[in-house]
Amino acid sequence: MQPVKNIIFDFGNVLFDLDLPAIERNLKFYFGENFSAAKEKLFRERIFELYEVGGLSTEEFVDAIRFAAGHPLEKEQVISAWNSIFLQMPRERFEMLLRLREQYNVFLLSNINDLHAAWIDDYMMREHGIGDFQRRYFDGVYYSHLIRLRKPDREIYEYILADAELVPEETVFFDDLEANVEAAKAVGIRGILHPAGKKIEAVVARIFLESPTLQT
Repeated sequence: MQPVKNIIFDFGNVLFDLDLPAIERNLKFYFGENFSAAKEKLFRERIFELYEVGGLSTEEFVDAIRFAAGHPLEKEQVISAWNSIFLQMPRERFEMLLRLREQYNVFLLSNINDLHAAWIDDYMMREHGIGDFQRRYFDGVYYSHLIRLRKPDREIYEYILADAELVPEETVFFDDLEANVEAAKAVGIRGILHPAGKKIEAVVARIFLESPTLQT
């Protein structure tokens, strides 16, 4: 087995803790009895997927939700509900990334969108005083809304391998969704499923920082 040289992390519920039901919970509160109709319309029109790959502008996305059903929501209500998913990124994970970069190439690969990316940048400065998050902690960052590809589509893994000139067999990928991990494995990347709620820093320390080769 070839030695690991590259580590790719998913963002949500791997590096950054999320409250996944929060968006639906808050939109349900704002829409009230119109929530079911709004949800059906948004999924039918693939609004969330389109926004995730840059197929909608933020203004178009917010308006799609605002006018999805019944009385229109306020713009601020939509943005507040959309960003309510975020909890925290503990400081020890920043330290973990810096330690990893001493021995490996480290990348971030995330299905994300413009509003969430902006919120994260603001959070990094507000909570941790970090204004250069992407450059300081990663050798490359791949956001779905910027490269117009999303997991678990095969093309996004092929894109990062080609763009960063990575050998799949020398590359490990952490994600909290099995479909994404299996898709990475299909192109030769060594995928590891990371269950939400488990501390990634403990897993990484055991596999990469306490021994020189992948043991999982």
